[in-house]
Amino acid sequence: MMTIDFRRETFPIALPGIFSVPKCPSLFDEIPETTLKKGAVIFNELNAHLFVYKVTKGMVRLYSIHDGKEMLEDYYQPGEMFNCEALLHNDQGEMVAKAMTQGTAVKKISVHAFRQAITANASLYEKVLSSISASLSRTQERLRSITLLNSQQRVVQFLASHTMKSGRRVGYEWVVKPAMTHQEIGSIIGTGRQTVTTALNKLRKNGIIHFNRSYLIVRDMEALLRLLD
Repeated sequence: MMTIDFRRETFPIALPGIFSVPKCPSLFDEIPETTLKKGAVIFNELNAHLFVYKVTKGMVRLYSIHDGKEMLEDYYQPGEMFNCEALLHNDQGEMVAKAMTQGTAVKKISVHAFRQAITANASLYEKVLSSISASLSRTQERLRSITLLNSQQRVVQFLASHTMKSGRRVGYEWVVKPAMTHQEIGSIIGTGRQTVTTALNKLRKNGIIHFNRSYLIVRDMEALLRLLD
């Protein structure tokens, strides 16, 4: 099997979030982390203005509430900051952040302390803007994929992006652990759980991936990416 060059220009379609994850400022280094159960609320509309967060383990999802229904706004993985909008006095509205996986861990810094740090180190402001820009880009790419790609292509695109960002390469294969549920994948790419299950089962039948409740293996990344041609 040939190895694949993972430089940006080799991808047949934009895969959001792989190449330019903003680095978190070092001021988080000495902050203790809080470990959360899956589904635990990190903040809601009542306290979203108080803290900026960094994910250290697991995943966090951010969603808004409209007429009592949840709409995914973004999701964050280890190394990423979230709720940076609070630094800009932005009204987040009815936003809620929850732990997306069991054992998710986050660190938090008060908005007041972060603003003081920005005053002392202007480069932090650039990192905040980069974090917000990356989040907006992911949202735009997600909306674009919903418009331009069919359901199976959206599953493939997300699987490739998520695996190369969060997985570990072992020889020719990529291992993602823990695996996301089909419902979680569906909520991110804007499709139903059963559609995700059908697409993943087809990929497994074709020998491209293997998965169970604990992990997911991409056995042939080249074949997976070719499905986006």
